[in-house]
Amino acid sequence: MYLTLRFRIVAAAVVAVIASVLYAPSPASAEDTLAAIKARGKMIVGVKADYPPFGFLDGENHVGLEIDLLHDIAKDLLGKADAIEFVPVVSANRFQFLNTNKVDFLFSTVTVTDKRKEVIDFSAPYMKSGWQILVKRNNSTINEIADLKGKTVVVVPGSTGEAGISKLVPEANLLKLTQTSEALDAVDQGRADAFIQDTALLVGLTAQKPQYKAVGASHDDFPIAAACRKGDATPCAFISKEIAKFAKNGVLAREYHKWLYNNATRFMP
Repeated sequence: MYLTLRFRIVAAAVVAVIASVLYAPSPASAEDTLAAIKARGKMIVGVKADYPPFGFLDGENHVGLEIDLLHDIAKDLLGKADAIEFVPVVSANRFQFLNTNKVDFLFSTVTVTDKRKEVIDFSAPYMKSGWQILVKRNNSTINEIADLKGKTVVVVPGSTGEAGISKLVPEANLLKLTQTSEALDAVDQGRADAFIQDTALLVGLTAQKPQYKAVGASHDDFPIAAACRKGDATPCAFISKEIAKFAKNGVLAREYHKWLYNNATRFMP
């Protein structure tokens, strides 16, 4: 009886090992996301919805420079320029959306930094920008970064501007808000003295809203690119080829001049 019991235990263990081999989930292939996009027939992309002129809403429609480039990419990849599902993201949640597979990739003014490269794969850059200070036009007390000491400054959580101002002016009081509209309201209502945001956004905002001005130098000028899950970079590899093609055939210049006019060359990669 002892041998029979021992045999059953050994046999059960062998079956368990075989089952673990046969039914264990296979490792994700680096081709998964690009293949899934093609099989699905559309891209699911994390984009900004409050970031003129790069990604914002016109009524219910997503528009902007990044949105136009995505339409060009979708046409080349899927044969239809509108084969895109736009998922609005903000700096505070976009990497969570990416890493929980809510989106295929991000095309949401993601700044490329060495720290982010450790956990995210990037495409070739399609933009470059630093961060700058936005104040009311009638503000005469804030003209450069040193003037922010002791001031209340709106920053976007998770942004390069937040990291930069925390390092350069630790005496500033940071008010963390995720939406551009919330930040502008805080400045308008006197709850904040200034707003730190990407220089590229501030160019668009001050053109649309002359009651504000950008002051001081642009800090931490870095490239901006599409972001993909680490180890699943085939969408970014395809986008890199597209960006190179757009730079050569004039599409990139066309889109920049459409949305940024005289500032186009300032932010082109």
